[in-house]
Amino acid sequence: MPQTSKQQLGKKGEQIAAEHLENIGHQIMFRNYRKGRSELDIISKADNVVVISEVKSYFADPLGPAEYRVNKKKQKQIVKGAYAFLHQYPEYQGMSVRFDVLIVDFSNYPAKTTHHEGAFFDEDGW
Repeated sequence: MPQTSKQQLGKKGEQIAAEHLENIGHQIMFRNYRKGRSELDIISKADNVVVISEVKSYFADPLGPAEYRVNKKKQKQIVKGAYAFLHQYPEYQGMSVRFDVLIVDFSNYPAKTTHHEGAFFDEDGW
């Protein structure tokens, strides 16, 4: 099935975000990890930390900051996916986990990446 322009933009944004993470020393372990209803855009390792990164891409300025697109419901879905990942790969269970958000703005050339480290956390405890 052909991808929509929104899906193409998202895929390109995830590629740019992965390159950004690699450039700052992350080792990309998984992209588009799926378990149940959860999808984790990028799972990387930086030092002894598992980093779960949510990527948001846009071409035209969104209404309000793009960071607000990762609302509480989405955060809970990502946290649930992180638990599923750690259950499936127990070798990472002793490591710290951090949730980052990367915003890729295609409204200018070259695209601008904004990286929010530790953008949210598991409010119910880890």
